[in-house]
Amino acid sequence: MPELPEVQTIVNDLKKRVCGRTIVDYWTDTPKLVKKPAFKRFLKEIKDQTIIDVQRRGKNVLFFLEGHNRNKKLSEMLTHQKMTGHFLIGKWNIGKKGGKKFSTPETKGPISSDKYNNYVRAIFYLDNGQQLGLSDLRKFAKIMLGTPEEIENSNDLKQLGPDALSKEFNADYFYNVLQKRKKPIKPVLLEQSVASGIGNIYGDEALFISKINPLKKSNALSKRQVRTLIDAIKSVLKKSLKLRGTSSSDYRDTYGEKGGYHRIRLVYDREGEPCRICGEPIKRIKIGQRSSHYCPHCQKM
Repeated sequence: MPELPEVQTIVNDLKKRVCGRTIVDYWTDTPKLVKKPAFKRFLKEIKDQTIIDVQRRGKNVLFFLEGHNRNKKLSEMLTHQKMTGHFLIGKWNIGKKGGKKFSTPETKGPISSDKYNNYVRAIFYLDNGQQLGLSDLRKFAKIMLGTPEEIENSNDLKQLGPDALSKEFNADYFYNVLQKRKKPIKPVLLEQSVASGIGNIYGDEALFISKINPLKKSNALSKRQVRTLIDAIKSVLKKSLKLRGTSSSDYRDTYGEKGGYHRIRLVYDREGEPCRICGEPIKRIKIGQRSSHYCPHCQKM
């Protein structure tokens, strides 16, 4: 699932490439992506909306829209790329095979020919002839359209904790949260109500940098360890953002290109490979339903 650096990279691209453009039409082969409003109403309301801003909130991408009617009504569209989704900008042809519509790139254009860009499930047609596509292999992505009040008060946003790169996510705040938790630190890092934007990749990386075992009980961390962990989280997120995210799996940017952080990752998805510090093989364990990667020598209990 795209995490903070990947989502922010997408948002930065979209700000440059689609702000000021008007959505003139919409196509999808997966209507269930639209969770709100009813699909037919969505088709009607999304047309002639101008994109005036794009922002990130946690792992969500928010489009701020202005209608072309007399009142220039403002709307907000929340999208979550979930496990395998990413936005692309280009052009696609809609064809048919076995009676089912599908999308194929019209030209290679600016979009990489990477196979993970070949699952375009939804297309927003823009007034400059370009198209904003949503590629999503597993069809788990989410789209919601409503008034700013409706979207801002949705559970998707209201239940988010402080952004992992914000000043509010600091040692005092995090230490107080962890004192009330008895479970291992790794799953707590993934709770979006505690800190929004962190996922499996950067949770593993930050714990390694902090020399904290992922199984260590949250309430057993000292204030000093929490401060070190906060610094590590912010550092690794910023480094990945500069490298346009991690593409160890299916994440791609709006040009269809991989992020660069996967080339320098320290422990994530490196099971059996030597630790970059001590040479000990990286281990993978399951905590709950999620995998965690760590160095048993550098991250002793």
